[in-house]
Amino acid sequence: MEKDTAKYVKVERLLGEQLVQKMPRCIINYIKKIIHETEINESIDFSQGAMGADFFKPGLEYLDIAYEAHGVENLPPNDGKRYIFTCNHPLGGPEALIIGEVIRQYFGNNIRFIVNKLLTELKPLSPVFIPVDLLSNRQTRDLSINIDNLFQSDSQICLFPAGTCAKKIKGKITEMPWKKMFVTRAKVSQRDVIPVHCTGHNSNWYYFLSNVSRFFGMKMNLGMFYLVDELFKNKHKTFTVTFGKPIAWQTFDIAKTDVQWANEVREKVLTLDKMNVTV
Repeated sequence: MEKDTAKYVKVERLLGEQLVQKMPRCIINYIKKIIHETEINESIDFSQGAMGADFFKPGLEYLDIAYEAHGVENLPPNDGKRYIFTCNHPLGGPEALIIGEVIRQYFGNNIRFIVNKLLTELKPLSPVFIPVDLLSNRQTRDLSINIDNLFQSDSQICLFPAGTCAKKIKGKITEMPWKKMFVTRAKVSQRDVIPVHCTGHNSNWYYFLSNVSRFFGMKMNLGMFYLVDELFKNKHKTFTVTFGKPIAWQTFDIAKTDVQWANEVREKVLTLDKMNVTV
């Protein structure tokens, strides 16, 4: 019997009845393939109903993704203090599962990620996702309120300030410039910032699509639609995640603009990768 409950991914439901009626079945089947509908639903069964932060571990186990955590001695004690974890964005999927699982182990399940709203269709993780629409320049009033409430909450917040995965530029995989939002929010919410670096890279196909999008000045990154496929290409791999020392929110003073501070934290994260030691 076909499973069609709310927790499962079903392409036809995502596309909507009107669009499904207009699309050739071969296109629908291709979409099912690149978003790995069957495998995602298998992972949901594998997790035995795990939701939210509890899904990180079985999600990694299903994918057979391992990780080495460095710099965990830099993580402060779980004494109720709230932090912003800022990470590079090399992959688009595995780093969120890995970082989320490490944070869960040290700080508990009250974790929230600010992510592309497309990811909220993965229902087991939707409780930890705060969605933003990366395809729109307009921030709705409801979204602004949700973000305000998030930073006022007791949740540990993890975000990827680049807002998009790393690109391959002139043959070199490059982390995109970071947005200043986390600096501004750190000062307002008085949250210290913990820099995080994760290793890894996507396929040449993903970088090709991303570069095509950039070349034609497309607002929409075509590679974004293949991120689930990229996730499954990283099955059976091992990654390294490195945590730096917390940066006090008072550090972000008027000596530099928020954009300059964001760039400085970005450089610190990239240094974590180069040195793989406490920074």
